[in-house]
Amino acid sequence: MAKHVSRWIAAGAVAVATTLGATALASAEGTPADNSTAPPAVEDFTYPGPAPYSNVKLLRGDGHILLSDCAVDDQIKVLSMDLPNESGNQICFRAATNTGYLALEVPNVIRIRTDDYAVSAKLTSEGVSQTIDIAKGPGGASVGIGSGTGTGKPAALLELRIIG
Repeated sequence: MAKHVSRWIAAGAVAVATTLGATALASAEGTPADNSTAPPAVEDFTYPGPAPYSNVKLLRGDGHILLSDCAVDDQIKVLSMDLPNESGNQICFRAATNTGYLALEVPNVIRIRTDDYAVSAKLTSEGVSQTIDIAKGPGGASVGIGSGTGTGKPAALLELRIIG
């Protein structure tokens, strides 16, 4: 019987040592990796991709106005004399929601159309900035040289905001 008791004591000691060792390994804390060179996780609203044309700059936005294929309906169309003829002299954007912001630079804009949302457009011409509101619908608004006044100056589009 003494042999059996000593075997049970030995088996119990092994079980306790195994359990305590596993617990110690599980609770051991390693040194966290140094991430001081990692970029901060802060949104800077930089536009995520390049513009399709070298003379257009997509600068920053809230992600709700996105570059789009002009063959798709229901979008914001910006017509410019400086865009290629094969594009129909236009660059197009789609709205992901009923609010949105995009800072950009499109030179020599002559017309802005929007089908589903009213848009506010900030333009500059000869150093003077102005903001115009464009109602939703197929008509759009003529700007710059496209204004039809005969005195229109080239206008650059600087900002689009969805306002309704």
